[in-house]
Amino acid sequence: MKKLLLIISVLLLTQSALAAKQEYSCDDGKRYCKEMRSCEEAKFYLNQCGVGRLDRDKDGVPCESICR
Repeated sequence: MKKLLLIISVLLLTQSALAAKQEYSCDDGKRYCKEMRSCEEAKFYLNQCGVGRLDRDKDGVPCESICR
């Protein structure tokens, strides 16, 4: 029973992580903080798409006006 619950939990976590990745795309051309709707989106573009201009002070936090 514990193994079954563990397997189900892992599957649900994996599925939710994949859904979050599909929510944003590097192909849609967003490059500026004013185009971001959330901190999560800004982090995606910084980390997954390599849009370095989102982190002007190079502290690892993109769009400081959004990600406080």
